[in-house]
Amino acid sequence: MKINQALALFIERLQKFDEKRQKDVDELADQIEKVRKFKLIPGEKGDKGDSGKRGAAGAPGKDGINGRDGLPGEQGPRGPKGDKGDRGEPGQQGPKGDPGPKGDKGPKGDKGEKGEPGPQGKKGADGKSGRIPRHKIQNGAIAFEQRPGEFGEWIKFNMTNQYYSGGRGKTWIDYTVGYTVEPTLVGNYDVGEVYQYTYSDETLYRVIGNPQDAFYRSFSDGQASDLVVQKAI
Repeated sequence: MKINQALALFIERLQKFDEKRQKDVDELADQIEKVRKFKLIPGEKGDKGDSGKRGAAGAPGKDGINGRDGLPGEQGPRGPKGDKGDRGEPGQQGPKGDPGPKGDKGPKGDKGEKGEPGPQGKKGADGKSGRIPRHKIQNGAIAFEQRPGEFGEWIKFNMTNQYYSGGRGKTWIDYTVGYTVEPTLVGNYDVGEVYQYTYSDETLYRVIGNPQDAFYRSFSDGQASDLVVQKAI
């Protein structure tokens, strides 16, 4: 074997020995660490020994700091009542309290004396136009219904004048009884009572005044115009 080969083999064995030695050292260190971390179980407490001799008295210590105030003592008995003092000044008025609950209703009082009549109220609005009373005309006279199915006395007409217009040949009595809708009251005016009459072909206004009873085609602002036919009353 050559020297070089022998030297290489020796170095290789030396390295393996060193590695094994390092491994053993590491294992030993681990075992030591485990033992170090292991806590020993304390043993039983031994018997108490004899008391030793009392030592010599020590030197006196320094004065201590003053202590804090103690707790208050119990309250003593109550003394006799003193004389009544002078009356104090009145205090300010407190806020107004909430209203109390509503009381029960009291008994009804006696009827008072009749008071003076109050001032006259304002005039109310005009009511709706009423209808013309039912009536019958016969032999130059007219009778108005007083109650359902009951008519009053006959009132005769003074037949002095009779006019016609429009060339229709109708008389006052034809317009009086020939309506198709129940006549309605338009209102009371200076010219008299005004009623609206509706026929199949036109609408007229009947003015019942003094001294005439007439039919007109127009009525506005209390005035009738375009006379159709009239009869003196």
